[in-house]
Amino acid sequence: MAGSILNAVGNATTALATIGGLNQQGTIAQPSTIVSNVAVPGIPLISFRDYFLTSMESWVASIPLKSQFICLIQQFPPTLNTASLQTLEQVAGDKKGWDIDTAKTALASYPFQNVVGCIFLDGVDIPNDTVTPGTAYIENNRGFVQGSVLLNREAFANNNLTLRFRETNTSFTDMIMRPWVILAAHRGFVARDPSQSVKTNITIMQYSTTYQNVSQIPRKVWQFYDCVPLSVGTRDLVYTEGNEVEHYDVNFLYNYYTIENSLYIPLPDIISAISKGNIPKISPLQR
Repeated sequence: MAGSILNAVGNATTALATIGGLNQQGTIAQPSTIVSNVAVPGIPLISFRDYFLTSMESWVASIPLKSQFICLIQQFPPTLNTASLQTLEQVAGDKKGWDIDTAKTALASYPFQNVVGCIFLDGVDIPNDTVTPGTAYIENNRGFVQGSVLLNREAFANNNLTLRFRETNTSFTDMIMRPWVILAAHRGFVARDPSQSVKTNITIMQYSTTYQNVSQIPRKVWQFYDCVPLSVGTRDLVYTEGNEVEHYDVNFLYNYYTIENSLYIPLPDIISAISKGNIPKISPLQR
């Protein structure tokens, strides 16, 4: 009996590396003796430390690096151009003000936006999601406990997505984001034909390490829909010693968001097979 229990514990520990193992039922707690309805620990069947360390080696429980993420701005407004800006804003003289077409062509190009996400972005503040609690008030409740209720979910208008961009010679913040804020102010947050829309979708992909010679796989994907920039950070230009990299925040309003994971792919099984020198075959249903 004792041998079968120990074998079951060993199998459960090994199974942590596989998706199938996550579906196994049962516990592996140490046995105990009941004394006056109190469980007194007996001889442990497994080292809690070893089990914890083994679990941390699995895909599901391993700790990722915070810095491994990219951001994809899926499209830029078609009307984000020199003609639109110069029509909406006052421009004097030889019409060089708000001439952004050349800069937009370079900054919004495939190499700078799609290979590893937006190359100019180096920080993201993903908003929280909160619900305001309240009380089911009972007048003259005396000693009765008043119930708790949930009132309002916080509005996204006050809970923005914030992207932080690095300053470069051809400023992505001032040549793309600042004109976009102005364009959005004129056009509003209303529904429009895609050719006239100032909204976009933003995807933030968080990655985790896999195995040597295996490409990183997104462990978590955030999708923010119908995003519009609201503000750009202020500029603080001073004469100081040293050259620090400039960063500017841009806040985005959005209609709604979703979050996805990659557990529909049998990642633990794939990594386990590759580590043993085997290339697993993935059925069409798993792709």
